Amino acid sequence: MILNLAGIFLQSTQKIETATLAIIISSVTATIFVITLLITWKSVRENTKATYSQLLRGFHEDLINRLDKNSILKTTEDCHRYANDYLNTIDQIAFLDIHKKIPIGIAKYLSRFFAYGLIIIDWYDHMVGEDYNQIARKNWPNYFLYCQKYGIVSNPDDRLPKIMLDYNSLREKESKS
Repeated sequence: MILNLAGIFLQSTQKIETATLAIIISSVTATIFVITLLITWKSVRENTKATYSQLLRGFHEDLINRLDKNSILKTTEDCHRYANDYLNTIDQIAFLDIHKKIPIGIAKYLSRFFAYGLIIIDWYDHMVGEDYNQIARKNWPNYFLYCQKYGIVSNPDDRLPKIMLDYNSLREKESKS
């Protein structure tokens, strides 16, 4: 049967000139290539969107989980750990953004979380009594570079947990115990 089809094809091609046959075969090949390229591009684009969506969801959930831990803060050590964990997380996101490992839009979407980090650093400076800004710049350089690059400033609407605002009285209570 295949031989019959080949024979019919060869008989019909004898009537077509070689140049015309070459153009037809080239056109069919080019069309198949373009269709395959479009299908591949569409597939890669959809996979990329899904990956970005999962990445954004993961970052957002991680930051929200960090913020939710503020309800379990009981000691000064808890406050320090909360602040350090939060700053570690946003420094990691800043690192990925600065090194172009994530799309620019993802980090920009999370910019409010970065602004909250500035409030945490201010809290350290005022409540803990250290020059924490210098320490923070050494510990989280990507975070500060990111804030500078995108002009991140603290948001006056953001508030630290009450226990962190009452840090001095908490510290006094712990020192009496």
